[in-house]
Amino acid sequence: MIRGRRTTLLGNDRGMALLLTIIIISLLIVVTFEFARFMRQHHLAAANLKSGEQLGAIARSGVAIAAALLAEDGKGDSSDTFLDSWATLEQVDFSGLFDQGGLRLSVVDLSGKVQINSLIASGAIGAGTREILINLLISGDFTVEDEVEARGIVDSLVDWLDTDDLETEFGAESSYYQLLSPGYACQNGPVHFIEDLLLVKGITPALLYGDDGKKALQDFVTVYGDDGKINLNTAPPEVIRAINPQITVELAAGLDEFRRQKENQELLAEAAWYLNVPSWPGDVVIDTTLTTTASSYFSIVAEGKFDTMKRKVTTVLRRAQQGKITELNRRVE
Repeated sequence: MIRGRRTTLLGNDRGMALLLTIIIISLLIVVTFEFARFMRQHHLAAANLKSGEQLGAIARSGVAIAAALLAEDGKGDSSDTFLDSWATLEQVDFSGLFDQGGLRLSVVDLSGKVQINSLIASGAIGAGTREILINLLISGDFTVEDEVEARGIVDSLVDWLDTDDLETEFGAESSYYQLLSPGYACQNGPVHFIEDLLLVKGITPALLYGDDGKKALQDFVTVYGDDGKINLNTAPPEVIRAINPQITVELAAGLDEFRRQKENQELLAEAAWYLNVPSWPGDVVIDTTLTTTASSYFSIVAEGKFDTMKRKVTTVLRRAQQGKITELNRRVE
């Protein structure tokens, strides 16, 4: 009996040892698997970080390329057109510049847009800018129902920009905005960022960013510049039509085609070059006090790409006389 009991106890010990061995091996497998998974994640994170840094460097290189071209162009030509080197960067293949990754680069001439901060300029500039914006809003391209709504938006912008607390006919001052939830004060000063327009009465996300097939107002207005001058050489056709409602879609298209033809480049330095457009009606006049042929503000969009990863840098520059460049804003995405 005693021997049988000892045999049973010994068998139990062996079974327990086997069970412990299995548990330990299982734990080692789990730990090894988790360690391998952690190291792989760590390796991927490090690789992504390195790739992100490389993409950022590529994008910054793109900004430097565009800025250099803008500076050089500013030292020579007195006009800015779609035929200039900076305006054709989107068509350039930069693949040979980088061992890994690629670059997409484009420059947008902000001086071809309607200057929001010029709405309160004195005299004909302010009045003309307000009328242009109203014409743009009622063109049917945006989520604006009628002229009454358009005038309400423009009046509200004027009140947002001017320094007094007197409401224009359809506008709004702090007394209106403070009743909102949450309430806030009227800016009574210039707009610095395009998204700040959403704070203004009447300007909705659908209007600013586009919706239901309607265009985005942000593509046709700018918060940079306050002299009211729109570059006729680079203004979107929608803005050109807003300068003078007599300009039809067909006339604007003909003007756009004319300014993109290389043989017409020298003419584009003249204030009234549009009169050279074939079949342009003699009674359709563009007010040259509201237009220019030279630009001062540009937005550079540089995107570094590698496999599925992207890094985009958007930079706004001001170009002064002799091509002097000043960076005003930079956003990294």
